[in-house]
Amino acid sequence: MTLALVFTVLTLALIAAAALLLLLVVFRRERQPANLALAILLIVLAFGVWWTAIRSPLTIH
Repeated sequence: MTLALVFTVLTLALIAAAALLLLLVVFRRERQPANLALAILLIVLAFGVWWTAIRSPLTIH
């Protein structure tokens, strides 16, 4: 398993969690700023992991 694959799986997991949380926040009647902030934070973290994966393609054997 390469490091790029680990980063890709981690990015997909973060994106899925952020999308689910964002959908829950948007479709709930009472929108809590903390949950919206958490969803945005997860999206930013996913972008950071993706950016790291494409900028430094390290391989571990």
